Parts: sequence; structure tokens; C-alpha cells
Amino acid sequence: MKTLVAATAVLALFITPAAQASGVVANPKNCTPMAALEHPFARWADAGFYVLHPGGDMETGLKGWTLSGGAAVVAGDDGLGVRGGSKVLSLPAGATVTTSPICIDETFTHARVLARSTVAAGSTLNVDVLYTDSKGVSVVKGSKSYAVKTSAWAPSTDLNIDAKLAGAAPVQFRFTAPKTSSWQLDDFYVDPRARG
Repeated sequence: MKTLVAATAVLALFITPAAQASGVVANPKNCTPMAALEHPFARWADAGFYVLHPGGDMETGLKGWTLSGGAAVVAGDDGLGVRGGSKVLSLPAGATVTTSPICIDETFTHARVLARSTVAAGSTLNVDVLYTDSKGVSVVKGSKSYAVKTSAWAPSTDLNIDAKLAGAAPVQFRFTAPKTSSWQLDDFYVDPRARG
């Protein structure tokens, strides 16, 4: 019995520092990442598996999402055939939307969204990644920026998540249309490169 207690204490010395390492994310509800089963961007030479963010099709309501600055779901469709639908998310100049949390882990490396600028070419969309670290501190990773040269619907480039995860954790995404831009978004997906 003493040997077992001593072995457990020694093991704890090795485990505890890793669990408290800088950047480790809190997972108070022990969330589990979803398996990615779709290939939504295959026609653009991206054969990766993706999972649709909850509410990311803009069709079923944005439960848990926070919209501000005039952001709203409006009638429309991207016309790209990824998912059928009749609604898109409108982000006028200065508007922000923050998604509901999605459970991811270190295998989820990036995200993509169908997007179009509704103003002049050269518009930029800012994307931040939000989570809480193991000390309860809110962390903002970003901003990543996605820029376009036309006003046509297209899949975004890879939006690097860049969260310092050491296991599963709830993460949110914040999309902001800078003052000189205006956007419409549809079909927001997250990609776990190592999960299928």
C-alpha cells in the first residue's frame, strides 16, 4: 500500500505541471469534440474533413451567438451549393458576431467560412478565437484577417485557430467587419486535421 501511495505521489509530480502549463485551456463541463464527417470544400481542392459549427448554416437560428452593431440573419443564399438554404448572416460596417462555444482540441487547426464583401474590393474581415485558460483568464487569439478582391461569394482561406490547447475545450469565434467594410457569411466550418 505504501508503495502504491508513493508511486501515485511521484506520478502527480509529473502530471500536475503539464496540467497547469501556460496556455492550457479550461474545460469545466468536460466537453467532447464532434467527429468531422463532411467535405464541404472539396470542389475548391480541399479534401479535409470538417464539422459544421452549431448554427453555422445560419438556417436554424443562432442559439448562443451574440450579434451587435447591426449584425443580423437576412434572406439570401451563397449559391455555391455547399449547403442549401435561404438565410445568411449580414455584418454591416462595424458589426460583430460571436459564435456559441464549440468543443475542440489541439487537432482542430483551422476554420473556413463562405463569405462575400458587399462593398468595394479590398475589404477585410477580422476573426478572433476566444477561450478561457486554466486560471480563468479570458484569452483572445487574433486577429486573423481575411481579405477579398471581389464581391463574389467564395470560401475563405484557412483561418488559423492558433489556440494553445492541451486537450478538449470550448472555444468561440468572433467575426468583425471593420468600419470600411460590410460582409455576408454562410456555412461556418471547423476542421480537425487529425479527426475523422
